[in-house]
Amino acid sequence: MNHSALPYWLSLLVVIGAAYFGWKWWQVDQFQRNQSAGGIQYTGPPLEGFELSERSGKRFRSKDLQGKVWVVNLFFSTCPGTCKKLSGNIKMLHEREDLQDVTWVSITVDPDTDTQQVLQEYADRFGADPERWLFCRGDFKYIQRIGQEILSLPVLWRDHNDYGVVIDKRGRARGSYDLNRTSNHAKLIKLIQECQVEESITIEPAVKKEEAPKSDAKRRSVSEYESKDLPVAKEGV
Repeated sequence: MNHSALPYWLSLLVVIGAAYFGWKWWQVDQFQRNQSAGGIQYTGPPLEGFELSERSGKRFRSKDLQGKVWVVNLFFSTCPGTCKKLSGNIKMLHEREDLQDVTWVSITVDPDTDTQQVLQEYADRFGADPERWLFCRGDFKYIQRIGQEILSLPVLWRDHNDYGVVIDKRGRARGSYDLNRTSNHAKLIKLIQECQVEESITIEPAVKKEEAPKSDAKRRSVSEYESKDLPVAKEGV
């Protein structure tokens, strides 16, 4: 290398490094600004599946919502603070005509108090559609893991934030918004609608490999099969 060009290359590396770190700083700054504003939009990997018990007594499986857009939040029925406002806001959103295909999932952080019957009564109080607004419970340690490790929501016993996480048709978290900030609702609705028009993931059928040709000695003509009566499968078999 020509030593006279060395300062040039060193200067170029410094400029590239400064530009890169400046860009990363901007990303972190934007993330923090969005969080402080009560919401952040992103695209995460497909969520780990989880199962809980719904107020109806049926099993709730997150994988059953594959191909649908859904929003999940935390609450508890005896919350003396923001939960009533939170549930009231979800009621308003779930009654919107343009969000009729969205499923809302509320998970209690006080499963000892929030029995199946308590959840049913709480849901009835807010006129929750049993098909589109689900109320779930389970072992608290498991709920804590769902919140912190899967949904990235902090979970303490009888304590939570008011964020709702939007999950797209592919089971990916796409954003998290404070549902008690009505100023965020326009952004939340816009994100949900974007997810609604996206295609859900499709699994292509496996391509059947071409079989190797059989020897002439093992081949049979079509007419030979047609000349025989083939067994017919019975119904229910």
